[in-house]
Amino acid sequence: MNKKPGLLFVVSLLAIIVLAVSFNMDFGGNAPVKLPAGINPDDVLYVCPVTTKGAFTQLADGLHAIGRYASLLFAFLGLVLMFSWGWALYQNLLKDKFSADVYKNPWDLTKVVFWMAVVFYVLLATPDNFRRVEVRGHGTNWVLCENTSDGARAVFAKNVSLPEK
Repeated sequence: MNKKPGLLFVVSLLAIIVLAVSFNMDFGGNAPVKLPAGINPDDVLYVCPVTTKGAFTQLADGLHAIGRYASLLFAFLGLVLMFSWGWALYQNLLKDKFSADVYKNPWDLTKVVFWMAVVFYVLLATPDNFRRVEVRGHGTNWVLCENTSDGARAVFAKNVSLPEK
């Protein structure tokens, strides 16, 4: 049985909001893009220009400036974690019996560092980062979107590929 149903609800709601914002979902919806006669809808994908005006995009751009320092911080915290786990193991080996208490602080620190890294990476990578595509002849300033999204354009699927990293 879950001891923290409120926390689970908040995390689930936050995940739903992030996904909805990431894929530009709204309740109103625009008129779908009309395809010319004779084009099979199964042969096209819809792409939209990459936007630079979203809150996530601005936050991620701001975090890129401190990305190197954050990597240094996480490397340092990784070393501290290895030392604290090693120290806890050493204490148990010296006593020649298992004591779970010495692992409490390293485990708590591990959880904090892990979730800090996850949150930082999610904030650093904009939603457009994961859905960016390259349209042959038009570059990589495109993302996959729905046919009802603002600025959506229909392109033949054979002209769309993932950008090379």
